[in-house]
Amino acid sequence: MLISRKHRGSCFAYRRGQMVEVRSLPEILTTLDAHGKLEGLPFMPEMAQFCGRTFRIYRRAEQVFLDRHWYVARLNATVLLEGVRCDGQSHAGCQMRCMLFWKEAWLKPADPTWQTVPDCAQRAAPDSGQRAAPAAARLSTTDGERFCCQATELITATSRLPWWDVRQYVRELLGGELTLLQLARAIFVLAYQKIQRMRGRNPRGAVNGTQTKTTSEVLNLQPGELVQVKSRNEIEATLDPQGRNRGLAFAPEMLRCCGGTYRVAGRVEKLIVEWSGEMRQLRDTVVLEGVQCDGVAYRLCPRSCYHLWRETWLTRAP
Repeated sequence: MLISRKHRGSCFAYRRGQMVEVRSLPEILTTLDAHGKLEGLPFMPEMAQFCGRTFRIYRRAEQVFLDRHWYVARLNATVLLEGVRCDGQSHAGCQMRCMLFWKEAWLKPADPTWQTVPDCAQRAAPDSGQRAAPAAARLSTTDGERFCCQATELITATSRLPWWDVRQYVRELLGGELTLLQLARAIFVLAYQKIQRMRGRNPRGAVNGTQTKTTSEVLNLQPGELVQVKSRNEIEATLDPQGRNRGLAFAPEMLRCCGGTYRVAGRVEKLIVEWSGEMRQLRDTVVLEGVQCDGVAYRLCPRSCYHLWRETWLTRAP
């Protein structure tokens, strides 16, 4: 069912599993400011292809981890849709495949019989209709030499969320975003990270190597191929003391994949760096189907970002 309560300016309070329809592009444009944003979050050109289509709510996105800034932030009235990721076509072909954020004002119930509060499109600023056409032209993807996308603008579209604010965990429980067991696991991880920081250690549990200069292995993997993740010892032999291979970190949460067999989802040869807007080139790097961050180490961040895998950490499966 659709909850028809107000939530800090949102028109709907969608829950995971509900079906929604993306509003038409003209409707969405009326909600945007002169910079093509709503509450600091841009509506990107890659999102226009989904207008008028129906999707299932994957997760609410009310708290997100900001990479490299190293804190969790609050994002109001925003959800993620199942299987809807950025294809990067308007951002020079960025291959990071980020999940797209959707303001509730950009959606409407797929079932017209659901009870709703007044039309979300009416939240637009005065004279927004007159700005709709200019806003369409200003769905900007660059700011000078820097790329702009939802990921790069999260720092301005959010507010910092302290770890001790229990309301965030209560919201997750009441909204059906997690179970008590998942919450207990997340609290355990948070406590472990705090203790590690107090001891002056890496809060995430480092995976360190010994190489002074890391090398590559070229497999030229293609989408659809099956690969096996090497053992921890084999992977550590490819890393420097900071746990990186040619600058790319091997995240501790990727250890659970060691020995597992997965299918290659795609190659990653370029991506936009979230904290700088820089387009970075990569070599011998892929993403694997279904291997995404579960957010537990990041206070239940729902972004489900793909982990990046150097080919030297993989071997072709028989």
